[in-house]
Amino acid sequence: MVARKPNKAKQVSIITIAAALYAVFFFLSGLITVPRFTILYLPIILLGVFPLWFGLSGLFGSMIGAFIGGFFVEGLGFLAWIESVTTFIIYSLNWVLIPKNASGRRLFLLLGVYALTLFVGTSYILWQFTILGLLPAGVAEVILLPTFILNLIIELLICPILIKTLSPKLRSMGIYAGTFREWLSRHAEV
Repeated sequence: MVARKPNKAKQVSIITIAAALYAVFFFLSGLITVPRFTILYLPIILLGVFPLWFGLSGLFGSMIGAFIGGFFVEGLGFLAWIESVTTFIIYSLNWVLIPKNASGRRLFLLLGVYALTLFVGTSYILWQFTILGLLPAGVAEVILLPTFILNLIIELLICPILIKTLSPKLRSMGIYAGTFREWLSRHAEV
């Protein structure tokens, strides 16, 4: 198999599309919020599939979209970097931990990865909001579990279906990045 250099135009397009989709999902999530915190976090759907589909370009786009969402939806101003860091944490962990074949018995592993990364990400953002005084500690404690469960249910129901149905199409279009190990091995050849 001959390794190809990554197409820069494709990478920029993926970054732009990922940022736009992330921001739109963030705006939709803004329908259910507490002050400065989005309870329903629809971008979690994207964080569950973008690592496999778009790799590093998807990460950059998602972080940009997270900043836009934090800035405009949650009204964080330049503290929206917290959303970008949370996105980085969840996206990166998903990309590294998601199994190569997420069907059959490995489906349970995929679901476990989603639960772990979402809990880590939700805990991190609530901790940051508490440290910076954006959310009282008592409120953060009360909303941690319901926020985690609501978003986990959404992620568990939608992401495996999206991976199974859209990944083959993206692979045939030459866009699919694969797991981190697959992506890394392809880029080591270039």
